[in-house]
Amino acid sequence: MSLPITGDGRFWALAFLGLGFPACLALAWIGLTGETPSALAVCGRLAGIAAFLGLGLAALALATRGRAALFALLCFPASLAAASGPDGPVLALAALAAALLSPRPMTGRHGSARRAGAALAIALVVLARPACAPLVGMLLVPFPPPGRRVRAWRERLPLAALALLPALLPAASPGLPPPGAAGGGLVSLPVPLPGFLTGVWAAALLVPPVALRRGPLPPPAERLWLSGCALLGLWLAVLPQALAPAGGLGGMQARDLLPLAPMLILAFARGRIGTAAALRWPALLPVLAAALDAVVLPMIALRA
Repeated sequence: MSLPITGDGRFWALAFLGLGFPACLALAWIGLTGETPSALAVCGRLAGIAAFLGLGLAALALATRGRAALFALLCFPASLAAASGPDGPVLALAALAAALLSPRPMTGRHGSARRAGAALAIALVVLARPACAPLVGMLLVPFPPPGRRVRAWRERLPLAALALLPALLPAASPGLPPPGAAGGGLVSLPVPLPGFLTGVWAAALLVPPVALRRGPLPPPAERLWLSGCALLGLWLAVLPQALAPAGGLGGMQARDLLPLAPMLILAFARGRIGTAAALRWPALLPVLAAALDAVVLPMIALRA
């Protein structure tokens, strides 16, 4: 069963591929500076980048709301830095789950396929990062109308339970380092970003939510539910660091928290008015920031 891909979905997917790929390679190269990696290690990094890009392409192509925000999340420098490791596919899977659950209402012949795909993506995320178990809350939205609640919960709760099951397995994430294991503070970048690029990204993340106010928000109950799930995930991620023998959050990295962001995107992404798909300029700010990444980061890599 095929899923529909709209014209603006193709735009965001192609922009992500064209701008994200060189930046991912540059950051992976910077991360290898000073090392003598084996061919297997290089192939592993390339495979991680390929998985991140492929899953991100699918998320942007299949989303019906919040594409600009998902694009900004996937092209955020910390996301691109994580792309060549195990955290990149985890983030892209979380974004894919939110994209699959973005239609409002979730009806028609594609609804069941979207929910099943989202449940599988969330289960894989939870398998790798048990602290991301609150992502299961996305499977329960949109909330069903009063007359269909019994049937809807009968269909959704088993999927949510299956997606949550990997968190209960012993050694749920073999081969993956625990959150923050690599150390390095709250920003997991191999090099500091230039000041102007930091400013551009600040504008790209803050301006679109304020300027793009067309279309309805999800109901308050759904926004509260998904925000609460994100806060629970934050607590689960921070608690092990705070209770560590050394104490504090020195080992926490941005990449540990990024997989929770798709829940907030799903909570606050506005629906489209009618069938208009025209892009407004604030939505293109993340594209500008990603384009600068694609130019600046390879230059830094060459100097490194």
